[in-house]
Amino acid sequence: MVIFILTILFGWAGFYRFYKRQYFRGILYLITFRLFYIGWIIDIVCALRDMLAKPAAPQPAPVPPAMPYHPAAHPATDADELMKYKRLWDSGAITKAEYEQKKEELLSKDKPENKFTVCPYCGTKNDKSAAKCSACGAFLEI
Repeated sequence: MVIFILTILFGWAGFYRFYKRQYFRGILYLITFRLFYIGWIIDIVCALRDMLAKPAAPQPAPVPPAMPYHPAAHPATDADELMKYKRLWDSGAITKAEYEQKKEELLSKDKPENKFTVCPYCGTKNDKSAAKCSACGAFLEI
């Protein structure tokens, strides 16, 4: 609104072009009295257009909601447990013997996951002590 009023009052001096940082045109309009007042009328129309077509304020980008952390949804693996005990040992909360004991428990062969081997040819689960796959008969690496 202010630019529109100033353009009407001081448009003959090229104010609108100086305000828009178009210095060459501003000086040209100042020297030629707004190109013999035709430029003045053009700038009044442009200032009116700019005043009416004011862009809306930019909206901030929406922030996605944070995913809640549920420990039950992410079960701890043996590697996670081992890292937890390693940090405890590094911080001095447990001794090296306690760390080694927990490490042996986590990596022991008595765990159900460690009692089976998977055949590389057919993908069948086999007992680790078996020499051949029960499904395809392929020799298993022990």
